[in-house]
Amino acid sequence: MSAAFQMMIGSAPGEVAAVLDAFACFATPNRMPDAMRRDLLVVLDELLANVVMHGVGTQPNGQASVTVQLLPDAVTVAVADNGPPFDPLARAQPDTTLSVDERPIGGLGIYLVQRLVDDVQYARDAHHNVLTLTKRLPDGWSPDSEGAS
Repeated sequence: MSAAFQMMIGSAPGEVAAVLDAFACFATPNRMPDAMRRDLLVVLDELLANVVMHGVGTQPNGQASVTVQLLPDAVTVAVADNGPPFDPLARAQPDTTLSVDERPIGGLGIYLVQRLVDDVQYARDAHHNVLTLTKRLPDGWSPDSEGAS
């Protein structure tokens, strides 16, 4: 079994929300586990807000694509944008032991994303930043399982 959807967005208001709505509409009929659905909504919201603010929103023809694939054992999410080169994984991890007042701004979003998925990879491909995330499905999960919704 494999199901997928893909969307293109720019920097217009409401485009991130449209992707989140599309993801929810994709996850429901595919009976994606609720916890996974919630985690991936947070991940998509965080990543796309940053891509729009710092990537496509800074380009005259800025665009990002979002591709979500439901595989037999995992969900993959690929976000590609034509913004300036930026590897969010190259940043140092934030020191979460510091107080809010002592902590430098930035880096918490990718830290959160890394905590909510099983794998995150960055590549610069054909003038695009490509961030690929993988979140494994629970052992024994299938769209036909009891309680899979």
